[in-house]
Amino acid sequence: MKQLALSALLIAVTAAAQPPPVLSPARVKTLKAGLQEMVDKKEFAGIQVMAARKGQTVLSESFGYRDLEAKQPMTAGAIFRIFSMTKPITSVAAMILYEEGKFLMDDPVSMYIPEFAHVKVLRKEDGPQDEVEELKRPLTIHHLLTHTSGLVNMRGYMEKQVLRGAPNLEEVAKRFATVPLSHQPGDAWRYGQGLEIVARLVEIWSGQRYDRFLAERIFTPLGMKDTAYFVPKAKLNRVSKSYVLNKSGVVEPGRADDPSREPTYFGGGFGLYSTAGDYMQFLKMLVNGGSLAGRRMLARSTVDFMFRNHVPLSVMPPGGPNGRGGHGFGIGGAVLVNQVESQVVQAEGNWEWGGAAGTYFWVDRKNDLAAVWMAQRPPFVPGPSKKFKVMLYSALE
Repeated sequence: MKQLALSALLIAVTAAAQPPPVLSPARVKTLKAGLQEMVDKKEFAGIQVMAARKGQTVLSESFGYRDLEAKQPMTAGAIFRIFSMTKPITSVAAMILYEEGKFLMDDPVSMYIPEFAHVKVLRKEDGPQDEVEELKRPLTIHHLLTHTSGLVNMRGYMEKQVLRGAPNLEEVAKRFATVPLSHQPGDAWRYGQGLEIVARLVEIWSGQRYDRFLAERIFTPLGMKDTAYFVPKAKLNRVSKSYVLNKSGVVEPGRADDPSREPTYFGGGFGLYSTAGDYMQFLKMLVNGGSLAGRRMLARSTVDFMFRNHVPLSVMPPGGPNGRGGHGFGIGGAVLVNQVESQVVQAEGNWEWGGAAGTYFWVDRKNDLAAVWMAQRPPFVPGPSKKFKVMLYSALE
């Protein structure tokens, strides 16, 4: 009897010493079935998802195909066009230099790019291009980082072909300064081109070409070996093809491109290729308060600052930033300020964003959680990734 009691005690002690699972295995099974159903219904050609919690990767699953015609399966190493998920990386690049004293948030952009001292503002948003007024307040770095700059005059940018044949960030930044802002800085939140100017400012503050700064200060330290502005020919077989939905709800090939073409323009708001694993390294650093594997990239106080809402809800568009109800905006991403208004089970304070081809992520520091959704089905629509979010939160233990 004593021996049985001792054995039972040892089993209990051993069980107590083992950490509880961070995700429910049964709920993860349901999650996987839900994502597989999206592929089976031909809503997506392929999906790759990943989640990390409490310092470890707890979910990494692939569904469908990265090349539907060739029946090449989606894999963890698939490379995706992340489009606007470049913007959070650009924001972190700027904050690295902010910590080094290279600028202050309320610095006028014209301190570093003099052409912006003379930028005009449309008298009426979306009004005639020749009806302009003077700045009522300086255009600042903070305006650029929070999408309150007014750099959203797409008609003006098209008329002056600002991004056509873009040779480099220096020239493009000067071109942007010749086009009137859509609204006075700080008067409204409009998703725009401010991060292109931030990328140029990173070059000015660091003395490095933008892509080289990212590689040296972010990608290499975080081990993001597959993240860049082009894909080497040796990796082209890993690139996920882009698909769109046709009228029957079936995926078909999207616009072809050449990922191996090396650019001369390195956008602050778009242009990067990455993998779920690489982007998760970036997110793990943020959920951990700015450090990863003993290497600190940002101070915890800086990450706290980025993840706060910086934009008064009174200037946000109806429905929140890009249709994200219940969200304000921080530095580099939307910030959840009202869970109920978002209509999605999640944690207030979440920091998130997505990309035009269908990629998406969020960081939840309250639950020590980061997640990334990778697909290549433009345009981005929030519904499928919201379902992924609900299913993942339901699996948290």
